Formats: sequence, structure tokens, C-alpha cells
Amino acid sequence: MPGKGSAQPERIGRGLLWAGALALVAWPLAVAGWSFAIEQGSMGMALPDIQSGGWEVTGSQADIRPSMTANSDSATIEFAPSSLIVTDYLAYTGAKQPLKLNTLRTDISNSTVTFDYGASGSWAERIAIDGDIAVAATRLEHPILVPQAWNFEGRAAGRLADLRVQGTLVSASGLTADLDIQLDPDGGVSVAIESVIDGKQGVRALAETLAGWPDLLTVDSGSARLSMDFSTGEDGELEASGNAQLQDVGGVFNRTAVSGLSGRVRGSLENSQITASFRDMTVGEINPGIPVSSVRFSGNYNAPVTELLAGTLEIQQARARFLEGALRIPPGVYGLEGGSGRIPVEVEGISLGRLMAVYPAEGLSGSGLLRGRIPLGISSDGVQVSQGSVSAIDPGGRLQLPADKLQAMLGGNQAMDVVVQALQNFHYSVLNSTIDYDEQGKLTLGLRLEGKNPELRGGQPVVLNINLEEDIPALLTSLQLSGRVNEAVTKRVRELLQESGEETAP
Repeated sequence: MPGKGSAQPERIGRGLLWAGALALVAWPLAVAGWSFAIEQGSMGMALPDIQSGGWEVTGSQADIRPSMTANSDSATIEFAPSSLIVTDYLAYTGAKQPLKLNTLRTDISNSTVTFDYGASGSWAERIAIDGDIAVAATRLEHPILVPQAWNFEGRAAGRLADLRVQGTLVSASGLTADLDIQLDPDGGVSVAIESVIDGKQGVRALAETLAGWPDLLTVDSGSARLSMDFSTGEDGELEASGNAQLQDVGGVFNRTAVSGLSGRVRGSLENSQITASFRDMTVGEINPGIPVSSVRFSGNYNAPVTELLAGTLEIQQARARFLEGALRIPPGVYGLEGGSGRIPVEVEGISLGRLMAVYPAEGLSGSGLLRGRIPLGISSDGVQVSQGSVSAIDPGGRLQLPADKLQAMLGGNQAMDVVVQALQNFHYSVLNSTIDYDEQGKLTLGLRLEGKNPELRGGQPVVLNINLEEDIPALLTSLQLSGRVNEAVTKRVRELLQESGEETAP
């Protein structure tokens, strides 16, 4: 064997040369100061399958163009262009939600591997990698992702025990993200992902990448900067956290149009508990048929993964404009366990005239301002309101309801003629109403009016107690079909009604 500084060995044949080199690496001679160098060779070999620390690698074949230098302590292999490792299957099954990749092509051209066999410790601590790396997977599977092809280009550096890989990840749907993977000597893995979602095209790529993307959610404008961190410890338990910076996002969710959504959201998953923080959230308008505008919200929410609607909501700020008045939720902590918790929505300065104007019936008018309190319950069954109340602010106002509408509502009951006549031009000083709303969408109002009609019985005082019911989903459908939201919502509602076989006319 040539000593240090000797001439290069005679190239009898690459196969024989590599066989000798590999034998020396595997069983270094106990001779101090020896070294050798091998010019670029060409190798094809089958690599052993691996099952360790939750990782499973099978069916790997290497077709590489290496050059090697070695001495009694270490060996360094440099890989020339067209050095490839093809793997049939790679999976991480140490977590409850396994990651699986099929047919990986790993390009290790222009990278270097160092074997420090003279040191102590495991091979994972004595093998180091440094250089460019490109990986293409024909199919990646994970419960939160749509199965598809992915490509990665970046750089790897470090020992196998604490290897760090950084680069850019691209899905077949077009989603692009910066990726940073850090292996832990104890067997854990940390992954950091950052991505910028911009406009309709960027959101489409995200929707075609995430398996849980809602079918009825479309985003037409705005941008989002996302960052997510995932890690697994020795027990394989997944921990995750993420941030989203939203800027002027607009679109449609189900039958509701949203515009001007901005703010910061941070979420985390730890010990099967989800925590979300909302900071400086603003929405220009939320419109399911009757618009809510100038929304401001800051707060926190945490819940078990198995019961996302049975958590605790901490509100720091929650307010909005509605029908020329205001909606507000007082700061506080509200438990939603079992759907029994109630979030108190305070109503202040709502315009009765504006409310009459948005109702899809002709001839309704009124004046005056309303205030009240509506305890809102949220559960997996839907939204409920129990024993809410609304009343008029002094000095009251005026109500004008057309006779034909009232008679239709009251079923032509002659005993109610005085009610019909009074409400043609009713000047009220007292307007109180109880409010109940069930999961099926039925709104029940227990209305008490005190006042007079100057044209009825010489303007004598009249007290009216009326119970009214309204099908809110049907009312909103009517408003949506009338074009009071936007064209996208109207089109979606018509399509949904056609699918269900219902009538599409307002």
C-alpha cells in the first residue's frame, strides 16, 4: 500500500480497486500514517434495508460516481454528478400518523460523506454528510396531506445523528415551502416549514395539498405567510405549532362572503390538546345575507383534539358593526363543554328601520333603536340561543307593517283584527322581545309592544303581545338568492338547492 506522499496507485481496474479500498475502510490496517486516494469510479450496489427508531427504508439501489481519500482514521467520499440512490419505500411509523414515501430518487451529486472510523461512538455519530441534495418522491402519503408527488432541493450538513437538511419543497399541485429538518441524537425529528400563499392560485395549490381543506371554502384574494414546526420525541408523540399572518383575505365559506380578513393566528398541538391564539384580527365584512362589518377580535381558544367544540374561549376583544349599531362580547373566559356554555353577545344601538329594510318583504318600515343581550351557544349540533332579550331605547319609535302580510302571518283570525289595524301605524314607547333560536334554525320572538295608533280608537293606549316564528336558514337563502351578498354566493346557493331538489326562487 502506498504511503503518504507516494505516487498514485496503478489503475489495474476500477472494480478491483474499489474492492480493495472498501476492504481497507471496513478493516483498516493497524499501521500508523497510511493513506491512499482513488480517482472517480463508478459503482452500482444494493443497499441494506433499515428499520430503526421508527424509520423503515427498503429496496435501495445506489448508482454513484465517487472519489475517495482515506487514512488510518477516516475516509472521505466525494460524489460526482449523476450519483443517484433510488429507494422503493421510506416511512416514519414512530408517530400515530405515519409518513410514507414511494419511489424516491435521491441525487447526491456534489456532496461529500466522511467516515470517522477512528473515533468512538455509534456509526450515526461517526458518519457526516455535507453537500447538495435533491429528492423526488413519486408519492407522499400522510393523513393531513393529499397523496401526490413532491420534490425537494437543498443542502444536507452534519453527522447522521444530528443531520440538518435545508431547502425548498414543492408539491405536484404547486405549493412551495422552505423546509428545515433537524435530526436529534436521541431519535427525534424536528421539522420547520415556511410558505407564502398569495392570491387565488396560491390558495388553490394549498387546497389541493391539504386533505382537510373544506369543500365549501374558496379564497379569491389576499395573502398568508405560514410557518409550522413539528417535532417527535423518543416516544414518537407528535408536537406541532404554527403561525399564520393573514393580509386582506377575501372569499366565500359555504354561503357566507368574507372580505378584508387580516391578523395573526398561532396554534399548537401538545398532549392531544389544541391551543389557538388570535391577535389583532380584523374583518371588513362578514355577509351571510345581513352584513356584519368592522369586526375586531383578539382572544385564545383551547380544546381537546377529540372534542374541538368543547373547549374554553378567552375573549380579550370582540366587537363589530351591525345594522348601524354595535355587537360586543365582554372580555372573559367562556367554557363551551357539552354545548352548555353561553357566549353573551351584547347588542347596542341597532336600527329598527335598517332591520326592516333588509327583511325580504315589501311595505315594512320602522324607526327607533334596540339594545339587548343574546346568549349564544355553540356545539356540534349547531348554534343555539336561549332566553335572549332585546328592547327599545327611549323614547321608542314607530312600526308600520302592511295589513296583507300581517293577516297572512296571523292566518286570517278575525280576533286579531285590532292587532292588524294597530300595526299599520304604531307609535310604540315600549318594545320588548324574548329571543330563542334552536339548532334547526327556528327563531322564536315573544314580542310585547306598548303604544298607540293615532288613527285607531282616538289614539287610546294599546298593549300587544305577539309570538312570531321565522325560519332563519330559509330567510338567509332568500336574501342570498336576491343578490344581497355577491354573485359567488348566489351561484353556490342555487347549485346547492338544485342538488337537493329544492326550489331556487327567492
